[in-house]
Amino acid sequence: MGEGKERAQARLENLQTIEPLLSSLRVLSLSTMQMAMNRQQTLDEYAARFNDVADLVSRIIKRDEKVSPQGEPLNYQKKQQEQVLAVIGSTRGIVGQYNKNLSRITKEYRTRHPRENIRIIAFGKRIHPVLRQEGLNFSARESLSSGSVPDYDVAAELIREWDQGFEEGTLTRVSILSYQRVGEMNNYKAKVTELLPGKAIRPAKAIDKKDAEEEEEEELWPVPIVEGDPELIFEKIESHITAIKFYRLILDSVAAENLFRFRLLEEAKENTSNLLEELSLEVQANRRKEITQQLQELLVGSGMLAQR
Repeated sequence: MGEGKERAQARLENLQTIEPLLSSLRVLSLSTMQMAMNRQQTLDEYAARFNDVADLVSRIIKRDEKVSPQGEPLNYQKKQQEQVLAVIGSTRGIVGQYNKNLSRITKEYRTRHPRENIRIIAFGKRIHPVLRQEGLNFSARESLSSGSVPDYDVAAELIREWDQGFEEGTLTRVSILSYQRVGEMNNYKAKVTELLPGKAIRPAKAIDKKDAEEEEEEELWPVPIVEGDPELIFEKIESHITAIKFYRLILDSVAAENLFRFRLLEEAKENTSNLLEELSLEVQANRRKEITQQLQELLVGSGMLAQR
């Protein structure tokens, strides 16, 4: 009985030490998720204002579609082209099936495109061993965020690198595999989003050519002043809008990762509370038995109770 009592007492003390840590991690995950969602809301407000500027500039330039840069007609050499699939995994543990779902979808995506040259880039050290278990070749990268804050410098550098690949004709598509919010509730699902080539912003003339001049006069009065080449400005705007979309996907991933972690910690906290209650009752029962046994020994020793 003594050994059982000591074991129950040790388990109880361990759980009493772990419980506040679980509570702290749970609160941290919830607050990080909320901060990521708040940053996302601020980013959406900024994107809305930026899109208004993009719309004004797009109405100034007269074009129906973005003209891709032309290479030199002489000495043409076909370049090897590839696609990029960027997978945004987790940076920390306690996320359950988070990385396994991403790894499964990555393998399915690769299987659906057997003839295409796809370069997989995996962000977040926790997803790297999971992808290796699936036998996938990939470029391992560090996380795209720190806490609830995306690493804007790294993300911007990636956008510039991918844009250059499109200009040079070595890149045909950039897709992002990440968790994204579905609906109004806190529900996230892993899905593939095509980031590049993005859909070019269409000027008003391309949408409705009838009475275009009258509509433009009503919408663009007074006419905005644009300093510099409008088409060059428009290209920069398109690149910036792509970066905003990428930042939003990163923030979605941060919120999803911490939601997964919060739910697991919430379940662990409930299980720990139940175990604490059970072990507390077991320890109390052992103490009562020990006290009863000691009283019996005293009574027997004093002759007040016959020894059995």
